[in-house]
Amino acid sequence: MADLVLFAGQALVVSACIGVLVMGLSLFFKWLPLFGPQQPGLQVLSAEALFEEGNYYDVLISSGQRLTALRFEGLVKTDAEAGWSLRQFAVMRRADGGKVILRIDSVRVFEEVSQPSAEG
Repeated sequence: MADLVLFAGQALVVSACIGVLVMGLSLFFKWLPLFGPQQPGLQVLSAEALFEEGNYYDVLISSGQRLTALRFEGLVKTDAEAGWSLRQFAVMRRADGGKVILRIDSVRVFEEVSQPSAEG
């Protein structure tokens, strides 16, 4: 009986050591990138910071259609209960004031243009 208690105690100590080792390694690898060199690059916190106010953009859609001279207004997220299978839209305005609503997943490229073209 004493051997069984000794074995159970040793098994408990070994399993606790393995558990502490796994937790320590997971924390180490989670925090490891914080101690490494920082990667240079552009960090944008929101769509409003990316799309400057008053600038116009040409938009290339997945179908190949190009929409010209659109100004970014904002993003719209829909609820699952709203009856839409789509979740996120970008609201843009044409130079003449008309509204364009784009599915985010259908946009390939936003290209900034200097000013709206005459053909719109």
